[in-house]
Amino acid sequence: MADLTTARMSAGARSHGRRTWPIVALGTMCSALPVFLTGALGVQLNDDVGLSATQIGLAMGASFTAAALLSAPMGRVAELLGPRRGFRLGIASSASSMLGIAAFVRSFWQLAALLTVAGMANALNQPSANLMLATHIEPSRLGFALATKQSGMPAAALVGGAAVPAVALTVGWQWAYVSGAVVAILTIACFPGDVGDRSIRNTSMTDSGARRATRPDLGVPLLVLYATVGMLGATSAGAMVGFITSGAEASGLDPGLAGLVLSLGSSIGIISRLAQGWQVDRFGILPIQRLVWLYGLGAVGVLMLAIDVPLTYLLAPIPAFAFGWSWPGLFNLSVVRNNPSAPAAATGISQIGVFVGAALGPAVGGVIIDNGSYRLLWLFGASTLSAGSVLAVYLRSRIIAARGQTAPA
Repeated sequence: MADLTTARMSAGARSHGRRTWPIVALGTMCSALPVFLTGALGVQLNDDVGLSATQIGLAMGASFTAAALLSAPMGRVAELLGPRRGFRLGIASSASSMLGIAAFVRSFWQLAALLTVAGMANALNQPSANLMLATHIEPSRLGFALATKQSGMPAAALVGGAAVPAVALTVGWQWAYVSGAVVAILTIACFPGDVGDRSIRNTSMTDSGARRATRPDLGVPLLVLYATVGMLGATSAGAMVGFITSGAEASGLDPGLAGLVLSLGSSIGIISRLAQGWQVDRFGILPIQRLVWLYGLGAVGVLMLAIDVPLTYLLAPIPAFAFGWSWPGLFNLSVVRNNPSAPAAATGISQIGVFVGAALGPAVGGVIIDNGSYRLLWLFGASTLSAGSVLAVYLRSRIIAARGQTAPA
């Protein structure tokens, strides 16, 4: 009878799947909006508040630093709260940070403090979202669902760019943050009911016990390897997203056309993420194996940018974004599959590297540009992706050895 009840409860949770993953994707976008809006509204923040580019960059870095420091403990919090409660709390905190920026920011320290809150919220949002999808989506569709969720990041970049002419230049930069907060609040209101959280937690306790529910299946050393692979990929992506527009303009491309390069790349990245997730589900491709190829091919695309002429900035973003920034969904899928007992706790650890790389890429990229050239920046980006590809091969071999199987997830 207990098994039958558990099966019915689990089936009820799975039935929410079709309306869960779009909401999770939208919520993920909202959790990234505070930082991406700040980057997009840099000119307006400088004119109205008097913040320099360095101060804006440091404030954005504070957000990623907070997310990196709190990612692992927030993963365990997500396991304890359940996916719905954890995700709603994180999204509410993201909305509060955006409302706070709109209402109170008049100095660097105020912006840095509120973006730190946004980073803390993102640290909870990411593992909560992964847990929600892992427990509410059929395994045969999980790759596409995670790819959709991870498309929230480039979507936030697109929304941030669109908010400048649509909102900031018409009614004021504060209303761009207010609009983001409204979307976040609406996302919370549309989230599925509590029944999924209760049934999943009960099933987890029955199968694994209370202590196992927050402990990943893989050891910490393997999860640190995952985090390192994610850091290498995110470092290259962070540098590319941060400087491809200015690099295109510096190469001689028309400023208006240069501004479209990032939009083109982000759109290609979203399409490729969805395609990668669908292919993994449809053809049973191992996500870690596909990750190796994406990093390698992405390195070739970034290397093309090192030619540093206007034409390459129109052509190279296609492979650079299609491969070099389409891996996050597969990255999380691999972690989730190899840690079924505690996917949130596991991705909380692996996500540390992604947050560190997201902060490291723009920071190191700026130093390279100021003391070298854009060509050196793209050589650096290609080298980090190449190193990540090699390390992913090693990671796969370690997983095989640890799990005693020939086909790790």
